[in-house]
Amino acid sequence: MKKILSLLLFASLMTACHKDDDSEDVQDPERTVLVYIAGENNLTSFAADDLKEMMKGSKSLNNNQQLIVYVDKAESTPPFFARIKDGKYVDSVSVEESITADPAILENALRYMRTNYPAKSYGLVLWGHASGWLISGDSITYSKSRAYGGDTGDNNPSTKSAGKYWMNIPPMARAIANGMGGAPLTFVMGDCCSFGCLEIAYELRNVAEYVIGSPAEVPDDGAPFDLLVPDFFNTGTAFYRNIIDHYYNYYLEAYKKSSTLAGYSLPLVAIKTSELETLATATAKLLGTISNALTPGGTFDLTNRVFYAYYGWRYSYDMYNVLKANTSKADFDPWVTVFQKAVPYHLFSAHWETMSSQLEKEMKGFEDQKSDCGVVSMFFPSTDYNGTVPNWNKAIQQFQWNNVIQWQQYGW
Repeated sequence: MKKILSLLLFASLMTACHKDDDSEDVQDPERTVLVYIAGENNLTSFAADDLKEMMKGSKSLNNNQQLIVYVDKAESTPPFFARIKDGKYVDSVSVEESITADPAILENALRYMRTNYPAKSYGLVLWGHASGWLISGDSITYSKSRAYGGDTGDNNPSTKSAGKYWMNIPPMARAIANGMGGAPLTFVMGDCCSFGCLEIAYELRNVAEYVIGSPAEVPDDGAPFDLLVPDFFNTGTAFYRNIIDHYYNYYLEAYKKSSTLAGYSLPLVAIKTSELETLATATAKLLGTISNALTPGGTFDLTNRVFYAYYGWRYSYDMYNVLKANTSKADFDPWVTVFQKAVPYHLFSAHWETMSSQLEKEMKGFEDQKSDCGVVSMFFPSTDYNGTVPNWNKAIQQFQWNNVIQWQQYGW
């Protein structure tokens, strides 16, 4: 009963609040962007810094460009909504404590944005921890495997925990659809690790026109929001290029004077979701040309291939890199044409900050494969994963991407 009451109160607060800057008569705003900050974890201090960057970036916006934040940090101050305008908070509204990783909270936050700040188009930035498509029991259930969020649930500002509660991607997609009333977002950007993932993008294909992020680990400092905030409101057809360029070049420049990180940045990609069903079909066809190799005892080879994450096992492989190495040129080249339509822009970095010493060692072999990387991760089954909990070879089958690829037809 408490959970239900909490959600009802949360929803009523959102529908009852009113703007406090009525002096501006904004007619038909061009775009509203919500930055959803899941900061009740060991990233909480970085949330404060990023909010300052957003305030700086907001000074470049006009009245038809509405930047909204939902902020839940590890502190006694309750979560709140606010518009960031002209370098400060306006329309600030506090709400009851909740678990940011709960899809119902994301749904209500989007409904709040759409109800109180209607616009011609919308964007969503997901801020927090993430680990790609990895799926646990469901929703906010505790598990070592997870996808997005990372909420400790205890508001401890000195916490060193990445979080106890996590949001899986399929319920995230449903939350976005419900919160937006069926209207697609112009973009969803993950300012979190491993969001440049094919299975994620495919799951979100009906709720967002573009998915933007990195398939790799993102530094704790995250995006340079002072640079990116104006880019979020660019209505040009290739708006994602500025977001990626500014993000990538910021770290390339920031690392220049480092003795250990010079030349590093982070891989970044924009995925056009309207092309993903065609890509899925083309990928299934390409895999079909090597069907015997794909079985558990087959010759499909992931050795020395570029991968973006290591969680006890190598996973999150570069889709382009792996498929090129395992298929014939005659079959691969037609697939590339389809891939390039679905992935209109990416920037590759062979080196990025990582918590994994194993990945750090293997990055040395990534540089010479730069031209063979598409900067989108994809899951490929392996007998190595039979010991994961849940078994990744089975968990991947909960994703819509697998409805086309059908890993089970190869014995998985």
